[in-house]
Amino acid sequence: MLVFGVVFFGIFTLVSGPLADRFGRRRTLLVVTAGIALFGLLFVPMLASGSTPIVMFFLALGFTLMGLTFGPMGAFLPEMFPTNIRYTGSAVSYNVSSILGAALAPIIAVWLWGLADGSPLYVGLYLTGAALVTFVALLLTKETKGVDFEE
Repeated sequence: MLVFGVVFFGIFTLVSGPLADRFGRRRTLLVVTAGIALFGLLFVPMLASGSTPIVMFFLALGFTLMGLTFGPMGAFLPEMFPTNIRYTGSAVSYNVSSILGAALAPIIAVWLWGLADGSPLYVGLYLTGAALVTFVALLLTKETKGVDFEE
């Protein structure tokens, strides 16, 4: 089932780059992040059914949203730094956020799942909360599409 979902991740990572080039990296990330926040609220209704087609749709949707963040992020993050520190700035920020966000997420999710007696409710709320923090952070950043970095 996960392999099925990951295919959507790969496809939509490729799709999201051109979308971000057309509509702006920040705008694309804001729309997708709002979608992720809503997705977190779907955990209980979609997973509680136990229906294989619904769970497969849930996985496809989740991995699609994840893929849609990767294309723009690859350009947006480095462009936030001046050319002379771009590599270091993007590498440090990406790795620190990966440690704080991605590496701890499974541990937190298992803890929240246990707190909710096996319900995915708190895990979904955690994802929604993380998406809202990301959304605010994106609102506080500037769009990098079309910025001339030579000046």
